Amino acid sequence: MSMRSIPVDISRLTGFICASAPEVRVDPTTGEIRTDRASGQPLYLIGVVVKLAGSRLAYVIDVQVPGEPVGVVEGQPVKVYDLEARPWEVDGRSGMSYRASAITAENPASSAPESPTTGKASGRAAGAAA
Repeated sequence: MSMRSIPVDISRLTGFICASAPEVRVDPTTGEIRTDRASGQPLYLIGVVVKLAGSRLAYVIDVQVPGEPVGVVEGQPVKVYDLEARPWEVDGRSGMSYRASAITAENPASSAPESPTTGKASGRAAGAAA
């Protein structure tokens, strides 16, 4: 039995910055927009720069989120909520994909909406560095 998703301790990561703007996920074969199984919302992919605390090395990870992240633009500090790593294997290839319940702008220009699970600014990222 394999673990389907692995929670990531984001308190050990710093420097969350949007490296590539949100883009809707599309099936490369059919062109169909991919959706979140639980909510039915379209899935978006965002490139996020992260650093391991205390290290100078930075990494860019692509993170999937359900629903369109509002106000997230390239070069902007962001908050990541409920980050999980998901191992995958297809046709002899393998890797790790990342998923979050939401990614919001660190300092949104508008007032905070209801919930981070809608992909909008609200609440506080668990374990996020201030």
